[in-house]
Amino acid sequence: MRWSWWVLFRISWLSLLMSACQPQESEDLHRWMNDVRQRLHVSPITVPTIAPPPEFRYQAADRADPFDLARLALNEASLAHNALQPDLRRPREPLERVPLDGLRLIGHLRRGKEAIALIQADKLVYSVRVGAHLGLDLGKLITIHDKAIDIEEWVADSTGQWTRRQTQLVLQEKK
Repeated sequence: MRWSWWVLFRISWLSLLMSACQPQESEDLHRWMNDVRQRLHVSPITVPTIAPPPEFRYQAADRADPFDLARLALNEASLAHNALQPDLRRPREPLERVPLDGLRLIGHLRRGKEAIALIQADKLVYSVRVGAHLGLDLGKLITIHDKAIDIEEWVADSTGQWTRRQTQLVLQEKK
């Protein structure tokens, strides 16, 4: 008996759920949708036609070949001609691991004729003399002035030739 009530309860509950899923006719909804359809007239959008771009054909006869490997390879004759180059085999100094914009000149000292510059890098202060190497581009300290130091760097161009570049590190006073 208990089982039959349980089955009866489930069947009635299921029929109630199924009746809720039946489509309900709503006259108000249909009237509103028809009214909106009549008021809004959709006009088609006209898309302008675009002229095709002019055709370009690459003529290699009068232009340089962008894939010419001979232009990209290092010319051995120019390397032999280039006598000026830095010593790449010397041991590196600690300030050569820091780029020049990471170095800060904080002062200088004079001991007789010898000048010593004080440079801060990564919260450490280094004392450097003329001839010391610093910066990532094989820089060498040339002169020490009162408010600046002169640095000569070696830079390789695209053909492998070395050129010298002069730069200066200026004293930065605290405000």
